[in-house]
Amino acid sequence: MHMRALSKDEVHVWCADPRAFESVDTIVRARVVLSADEIERYERFHFERDRAIYLATHWLARTVLSRYEPVEPASWRFVAGKYGRPEIDGDSKLRFNLSNTHGLVVCAVTHEVDVGVDVETTRRPAPLDIVDRFFAPAEIEAFGRLPVADRPRRFFDYWTLKESYIKARGFGISLPLDRFAFVLEKGRAPRIEIDPSLGDRADRWQFLQYEPTSEHLLALCVERPTTREATVTFEWSTLEVGTSAPIG
Repeated sequence: MHMRALSKDEVHVWCADPRAFESVDTIVRARVVLSADEIERYERFHFERDRAIYLATHWLARTVLSRYEPVEPASWRFVAGKYGRPEIDGDSKLRFNLSNTHGLVVCAVTHEVDVGVDVETTRRPAPLDIVDRFFAPAEIEAFGRLPVADRPRRFFDYWTLKESYIKARGFGISLPLDRFAFVLEKGRAPRIEIDPSLGDRADRWQFLQYEPTSEHLLALCVERPTTREATVTFEWSTLEVGTSAPIG
């Protein structure tokens, strides 16, 4: 398979539809790249939809990484970071992050720079009752100024952005969600404001929002290696490892 080039100022975001991983033939073909531990976890899921999401996510991670380095998909080995983020075991300079929801799985990959991605289905009801508990004061204030009809979408805007940031930093839910806030302005990329207690700089990160389908919202957080904005490419991946198509 032809190797893809990836520079430090690029992010490639790969998407796949987990519903394609529900047929017997597809399951057989996709399972061959999973590790024994992954297959064991896959078989624990009771519902076929959850199995398909898990299978698609781990198949996508392995086949995507093999587009950039001459490693067979089944040969990748992963370890969990301090807070559970999966990372490549070994000396590879690739970084990646995964997210999934009903109808979509995503793998973002970079070269040497940290990245976080989150995707949510906007078809589910937004849990607006948790806003006061998990959002920053500035976000709560901005949220309260919105018309009621606009609040569900804004919830998913904030939530996916917050998830992408904590995943990029590798801290998971140990990072207090109310100590960083996003500023959303029409026509501009999202900006983050960070409490000094978190030991981070806002200008270290670039954020992007994208709608890969009419039912999904994706947020991406990538570390800036320079002052230049990273170039982000979105593509769909199919069960054939070498097959892909650009989005949009």
